[in-house]
Amino acid sequence: MAAGYPSWASLLREVGEELGLSSSDIHDLAALAQWHIRENGGATRVRNIIKTEIGRDLPVPEALEVIARLPVRHIWTTNYDRLVERAFEAIRRPIDVLSGSKDLSLKAKPSAVRLYKMHGSIDRLDDIVISTDDYELYRSRRGAFLPLLQAHLTGMSMLFVGLSLTDPNVRHVLSLIRESFLDAPPEHFAIVRPPKADDFTNPNEFKARAAQHALWAKDLQRYGLIAVEIDDYDEVPALLRQVERRVANQRVWVSGSWPIEAIDPQSQKIYRLSENLGRLVGNRGLCLVTGSGVLVGPASIAGFLEALRVDGGWDIDQRLISRPFPQPPLGGEADKTLWSAHRAELARNAGTVVFLGGAKTSGGSIVAAEGVMEEFEKAKGAGAFLLPVGSTGGAAKLICDQLQGSSLPFSGSDASRPSDDELTALSDETMTMEATIKLIDTIIMRHHK
Repeated sequence: MAAGYPSWASLLREVGEELGLSSSDIHDLAALAQWHIRENGGATRVRNIIKTEIGRDLPVPEALEVIARLPVRHIWTTNYDRLVERAFEAIRRPIDVLSGSKDLSLKAKPSAVRLYKMHGSIDRLDDIVISTDDYELYRSRRGAFLPLLQAHLTGMSMLFVGLSLTDPNVRHVLSLIRESFLDAPPEHFAIVRPPKADDFTNPNEFKARAAQHALWAKDLQRYGLIAVEIDDYDEVPALLRQVERRVANQRVWVSGSWPIEAIDPQSQKIYRLSENLGRLVGNRGLCLVTGSGVLVGPASIAGFLEALRVDGGWDIDQRLISRPFPQPPLGGEADKTLWSAHRAELARNAGTVVFLGGAKTSGGSIVAAEGVMEEFEKAKGAGAFLLPVGSTGGAAKLICDQLQGSSLPFSGSDASRPSDDELTALSDETMTMEATIKLIDTIIMRHHK
């Protein structure tokens, strides 16, 4: 509905009017569709309404844009529209759409998120669930979805967004979960909006519905469902953005660069520091985010992989996020637009950004790299924790000086930088490698908690 598609009641308004009924007064809208199909001898009219109203490509809501960026592997929906698919297509993230029972037997695309459209899809209108008959015959026509949904609800933690939890198929699976786990059901979450006084013209009806909702929300705990209440659906995008930042908090972006043609003690120091930092991220069980550019990126990846080898390195696909910043041949031009898009993506994915060096050669001299300064601005805009190691020079030194004494908070839950004393220590060129890594570790783990 946030995209502009009609509610179920609005969608079937014309259907109800043709039967002399008001869809807003009918609680069982599947029955309303069933009555119309019976009276008209087929579902053509109902399907045409759905094609007209749902077949339009309306703007993708922000909530779905955030969901498309989250590290989810499975998405379930009872909607027909293509909003989820389009949200994934916009960021070129692969998605496997399964809208019919036969689709479930197909091999999954490598690394693709699987989207289960358990009531069908707008592009297959002859196979959608809409009427009472469709619900009653669901097990014989589309029943393969149910054991899979039960398995996901059993072995994973699911977030319900924009679902009323009154769908008969969902309630059936929840009841199976209840049968299997009497005392300690798996934990799930549901974003729900309680009734509001403005929703009703009769105050007594509002009081009754509010009391009913409170009891219903508590009763969800029998299924392991925790109700997360909001005042308005407009809060959903901000809530999901907070989830995105909490996920990002498990990730450390090692940002920086140093010209490889600069054969000096500083390049050796930055390489070893980058390698040790990657190793630290791996040993702490965190995820590494990096742009594999010049010196810093490859060195941090090398240290990270070394740490993962201790445990076999089986989860590298989930713990390493890397984007290439290939250097063009001599005289060539880099794709700055692509690089900027990569930097924005890395900033969204990172909870902490450590800046090491950040320099390039210009006119025979080593100067601060504008790209690393851009990464700083994007990370700051994304709300990441900014951790520059000023002693490594280049952009990191400029960032350290900029943060020193700034108004950005350095303590509390919204901290976004080290304290001034820590920034001073991080700029101390006489500090040993071991002491520098120890200080970085202390700051990262404090923010991680």
